[in-house]
Amino acid sequence: MIKKIIKGLVVTVYRCLTHLIPVKKGLVVFDSFMGKSYSGSVRAVYEYLSDHKPGAQYTPVWVFTREALKKGLPDSPDSRMVTYGTISYYILMSRACLWVFDTRHEAYLVKKRKQRYLQTWHGTPLKKLGADIDIFSMKAENAGKTDGKALQKYKDKVAAESAKWDVLISASPFTTEVFRRCFSYDGEILECGYPRNDVLFINDLGDGKVGSGADNSPGNGTENNGAKTGINVEGSADNSADPKKTLLYAPTWRDDIYSGEGWWYGYDPSLDIKALEDALGSEWRLVVKLHYLVKYDKDAFPESSVKSGFLRIADSGEDIAGLMKNADAVITDYSSVMFDYALLDRPMFFYVYDLERYRDKLRGWYFDFEKEAPGPMSRDTEGLIKDIKSTGCDPGETRRWSEKRRAFRAKFAAFEDGHAAERIAQKIGSWLRG
Repeated sequence: MIKKIIKGLVVTVYRCLTHLIPVKKGLVVFDSFMGKSYSGSVRAVYEYLSDHKPGAQYTPVWVFTREALKKGLPDSPDSRMVTYGTISYYILMSRACLWVFDTRHEAYLVKKRKQRYLQTWHGTPLKKLGADIDIFSMKAENAGKTDGKALQKYKDKVAAESAKWDVLISASPFTTEVFRRCFSYDGEILECGYPRNDVLFINDLGDGKVGSGADNSPGNGTENNGAKTGINVEGSADNSADPKKTLLYAPTWRDDIYSGEGWWYGYDPSLDIKALEDALGSEWRLVVKLHYLVKYDKDAFPESSVKSGFLRIADSGEDIAGLMKNADAVITDYSSVMFDYALLDRPMFFYVYDLERYRDKLRGWYFDFEKEAPGPMSRDTEGLIKDIKSTGCDPGETRRWSEKRRAFRAKFAAFEDGHAAERIAQKIGSWLRG
């Protein structure tokens, strides 16, 4: 309670005084997932700018939560860092000439006339967002209230936030159309792809070349990458020094599993990890990457699987792009990971134990997911194990899923070519020089 009162006073002072604080030319603030990590498209843009100077005065500052700084970031930027929610943070937000964020921020932030706001967002949408939501179940937004007033209040917040944006980025015509509507956004959309995916276009030799396949996807044209995994799919991860294949499990969050604390949601341990280990442990190891809104609970994961080396829980600060690149296959559900990982043309498995509940009661989605999903769907762990074991056994099935992934990329990742960060850096450079 005391913390809330203090925060309220600080916010009030900030909102009263922010217009008295001058904007500093060249000062750019970077923030990924509200200070939780050094990752995603925000990181990719920052690192591109670090390697390719914008040709104008440029002072980058990163924002991180106390928890992230205390725990220690797996990687960290070579720049000044400010703690989220401190007085220094509010001064920074008042002084910066440019904000570079990848998610919706606190409504109390004041964007001044001389400030620019670049919103990279954090993925292509399957599940409905913002103004398109008909069913309201996000408990963190309004203490679990699901009435019409709460839904309208949420939509008003989304519209107020998007009104601050100067540029939003998109990975496909589909995404552009959805973002216009769901965010009630009529500003500039830079159709450039997601910077966080640029790394997926760099081959394993690290020479920065984009894959040479006919559709220019990074999963094509990589020589001998399927040899280690035994999966008959071009573009499998080349981890030849490690005899075991890597499965990345990256589920999204559930709106109705609220942790009761701030913006945090809980994890539903429906996947039987011990059963996965018993069935697949001789060939595979599992890496779990939780959604940035999901609070880690060690009791939700079998300690024996961690000790055996089968299971690793990725740190919240780890960038998922690197995890995807090193994974031979992905297990997901309704996460936007599916759109990113499809670029690598590797197997995807969809563990959708709650499909009807998620589709009909929690969110709903923008396209016929069951029809267009670029991988087999399973409703229980047993079915998932069967799908994983059968991968590569039937050449016809292998071809079918490869064709589905190709169609999926063409529809949902049309602008991805490995040069998104470069295009955004050009936009930022023009702002800084202006």
